Amino acid sequence: MIKAVILDWNGVVNDDWEATFLTSNEILEEMGHKKISREEFRKVYEMPWRRFYENQGIPVPESEEERARWARLFPKHFDKIKAIPAAIDAIKSLKEKKIKVIIFSALNQGFLDREIEEYGLKSFVDFAYGNIDDKRQKVNALVKAHEIEKEKTLFVGDMVHDVETAKQAGIRSVAVLCGYGSKERLEKAKPDFLLKDLGELPALIEKLEGEK
Repeated sequence: MIKAVILDWNGVVNDDWEATFLTSNEILEEMGHKKISREEFRKVYEMPWRRFYENQGIPVPESEEERARWARLFPKHFDKIKAIPAAIDAIKSLKEKKIKVIIFSALNQGFLDREIEEYGLKSFVDFAYGNIDDKRQKVNALVKAHEIEKEKTLFVGDMVHDVETAKQAGIRSVAVLCGYGSKERLEKAKPDFLLKDLGELPALIEKLEGEK
C-alpha cells in the first residue's frame, strides 16, 4: 500500500516553462552571455541548476547570487505560469486515499507557498520544501525526518535529476512527460514508471495496490 508520494513541483504540478526560459535568458544576459533559443534551452536545461551553466561552459555562480537573481527576475513572468489541471485533481485524489503528499522542489520557498495557496492545495499538501538546489543531497534527510517507508513511497518528477534522487534514496521513481525532461532523456534514466502526467498517478497506485 502506498503511504506517501514525494512530488517535484515545476513541470509536474505547474507549467512554468516559458517563465523559466525567459528568466534564464535574462540571467545569462546579466552575466554577459548570449541569450539562447527555445530549441537550445530545451536541449541544455537541466537540474541541479548548476548543470545548466556547466553544459554551456559558463562559470557557475554562487548559490546565493543565483537565488537572488531568480527572486528578482522570475516574478516578472508569474502571469505565464499556470497549474496543470490533471495534477491538481491527482493531488486531491491522493489525500482522499490518506496518502501523505510532500513537495520537494528547487523553487523559491516563497514562490512555492504562493502557488500552493493559489491552486487551492494548502489543505491537500502535508509538507512543502523549496530552495532545494540538489535533491540528491537532501533526500536522505527527508526520508529520515518523515520516517518514510521506502517500499510504500513513490517519488514523482519530470527530470533526470528526480529519477537520480529517487534511486539514491531507494524509492521507486515515477517520471512524467509534461515538464522539462524529454522522453528520450527520461527513458535513459530508467525510472520505474513513465507517465504522461500526474493525472495518471492515481490509476498507477491502484494498480500497484492491486498487485499486493
